[in-house]
Amino acid sequence: MPVYTRPPSNKPPEITYLFIDGGYLRRSYKDCTSQWFGNDVGDGRDIDFAAIKSRFNARKVFYYDCLDEIHNKNEKEEDFKARVSQQKDDFNQIRSLEGYHVKLGTLVGNPNNKRQKEVDVLLTVDMMNHTIRNNMTNAVLIAGDRDFKPVVESLVTMGMYVKIASEPRSTSPELRYAADDYIPLLFENYYSWSSPELKKKYPTPKIDQAGGGDTPQRYRPSDAKFLKQGKVNGYKAELFQKDSQFILFFEKIEGGWTLKLSFNSQERLELYYFLKYGKKIEWD
Repeated sequence: MPVYTRPPSNKPPEITYLFIDGGYLRRSYKDCTSQWFGNDVGDGRDIDFAAIKSRFNARKVFYYDCLDEIHNKNEKEEDFKARVSQQKDDFNQIRSLEGYHVKLGTLVGNPNNKRQKEVDVLLTVDMMNHTIRNNMTNAVLIAGDRDFKPVVESLVTMGMYVKIASEPRSTSPELRYAADDYIPLLFENYYSWSSPELKKKYPTPKIDQAGGGDTPQRYRPSDAKFLKQGKVNGYKAELFQKDSQFILFFEKIEGGWTLKLSFNSQERLELYYFLKYGKKIEWD
């Protein structure tokens, strides 16, 4: 019997280019992770840019930022030179990654009011050029500023499939609605894009989640000391302690799932739940 062979597909491969407003990425990364990383969060130096490229399966990444050459108030000359040198090293590190391209605008203003110039124009021109040249089939933009709405609308009109990826609270609704799709960037995204060293220093709780045919009692903490209970959106939350581990247990959450989180710090366990799920537990 002859073996059937599927004919080759004539559909062209999808090619995704990722465009990053560096200033926005650094601010939103810091805003979303500072409570977990504390003072170690820095100014974006611990971002794993290779992980971002992988997340969006991008063939090329275009990163736009500014070199801060404005003296801070009371900044010594040697500190200023060291800071600028570190920035240059950081940009070169990004440039060294496969598929990455860095373009810099200028920073103007004073120490209390620094403003980017040329970044929006550089990014807009590149997105238009790659669309006109048919270099990509999908464009992903990490940004939140409404100023990018016109270029997004233009690309959509030209037939490009455009996605906006950003932190929801810092994103213009007009920008979101102008795109074909929206990807919310949450704490877990930014955490996964952090350096291995930072994640090793600040690990996250262990999560067990079950649903379907699993029974909640199978996941209920056994031989653990009950500490307190409360509610989230009408669902009961219970806190236990077993040896050095604190256990946050939900017998049922949205969709009928069972959820259990374990960590060696009660305070950080509750903080992680808030950062990951965006909800606070109202304890009895």
